[in-house]
Amino acid sequence: MLFNQKWVGALSLLTSLSAPALADVAEFEELPNANHIFNAIQSTLRHWGSGINSNGMSFFLASVSEGTQFYHGTGAKDPVQGIQWLAFKPEHSLGFAHRAGSRSFAKREASVESSEQQPLGDTEEAIELNAGGYLHTYAAARDLRLLYIDGMSGGPGGGAESQDRILYNDTISSDRGSGSPNIGGPPQESQRAAEACRMAKEDWGGRIDGVVRTEGDFEIIICEFERSLDLVYITQTKPQESSGGPGRHGRGKGGKGGKGGNGAHGPPGGPRPIGDLKSFTARFDESLGQKVRLDFDHFVTAYSYGLDLFPDNASRPELGHIPIEKLHPIRQDVTNLLKTWDPSLNAFNWQAIADMFVYQYSDVLKTFAAGDFSSSKDLRDQIEKLLEPFIDYRDFEASDVIINRCATEWIPTSAPSNSLGGRAVRSISQRVCSTLTSAMMNKDQDLETAVASFKDLISYLRWTTWYVSDSNNAVFTLDV
Repeated sequence: MLFNQKWVGALSLLTSLSAPALADVAEFEELPNANHIFNAIQSTLRHWGSGINSNGMSFFLASVSEGTQFYHGTGAKDPVQGIQWLAFKPEHSLGFAHRAGSRSFAKREASVESSEQQPLGDTEEAIELNAGGYLHTYAAARDLRLLYIDGMSGGPGGGAESQDRILYNDTISSDRGSGSPNIGGPPQESQRAAEACRMAKEDWGGRIDGVVRTEGDFEIIICEFERSLDLVYITQTKPQESSGGPGRHGRGKGGKGGKGGNGAHGPPGGPRPIGDLKSFTARFDESLGQKVRLDFDHFVTAYSYGLDLFPDNASRPELGHIPIEKLHPIRQDVTNLLKTWDPSLNAFNWQAIADMFVYQYSDVLKTFAAGDFSSSKDLRDQIEKLLEPFIDYRDFEASDVIINRCATEWIPTSAPSNSLGGRAVRSISQRVCSTLTSAMMNKDQDLETAVASFKDLISYLRWTTWYVSDSNNAVFTLDV
């Protein structure tokens, strides 16, 4: 089910008792898992949201405009042929420009998979690392069609379930296997890249050029470099010192490379900014995310198939317990999506609408849930100030009108009304505005009950703005 069906709703006209003005009232649909779909939309191509919602469940059509530049770090000076990874920013590629594709790196990678111990002395690896590498800059040879896999799909932390179980049908193993191409990186990552490109050619009719994923940075798996990209230039990188540091391969634990550090296309080692991580990642993603456009009207998500994705009240969605045959309809719908629809550079941006709604109500909902009010009337007065732009005081009791005006404030009248993205955003905006209006209107409700309604709302919404993380950005906690 691609959920491009007609929006279930009706418009009715209410006549004000004291004024001739008319107001439209929409009958909103209660969409199952609307909160998770909304959060998936808001978190795409964003590190903070993808880190919180790391185990993604959704697949989006994506596109890159002709001429957009990307980067690849390698130990070879010749242009890349076939399957390889692209980075959104050059710093990402510099971290492994000296080692990716070299024989010594492959041997070192195999050794660190089995031991944290690093070899000492003047090894072949150290000699080759000191020799420098190459940073390739490529530009899209044409408008590229891509599949974006949400969550931390290219990084550590269990973000590969939707790929391995839905797309790759449980075919990814821990061994590289004789049939897997030697394209660098951990064995499972090589298999995923190869299988994605096999499916692109054989199952999806060559209708996509690669796959976009989020990890420490952003990456694209390009299936045919020579067909999809134009070489802009190749530069030789500065020889690296033997000790770790910025742009160097990490010596300790971390990243998708396993025990020895990051894998062949993981983020480079070295320090990362701590400070205000939310602000840093927001600025970082705002610029880099513009390189890829997503279609929020046409996408497939496991949240729409009636599956038990949160067994035993799990804190994040899981697919491991679900029989593979129940995942086949999702896989088929991804195929139908890719073979039927063309990603549009002019697709309606439901993420922007979700952003505006979250930024409008995130802080006030947290304040209302904290319950620091002298009385229930004090709380109602604060809510009334918030909702005043939507209230016609000639008919103060017209709660449906208030809810509709509040819920549609950021949604243009020209916005698509029948897509999954639109339905999810409308469902969430209606729920927020309904909770606010109900708390304002119910004068008989005590303060404790009213505050509880906002706590329940926050527990349901789980917006990424309410989370905090530890200094390593490894543990996220809902701070409400």
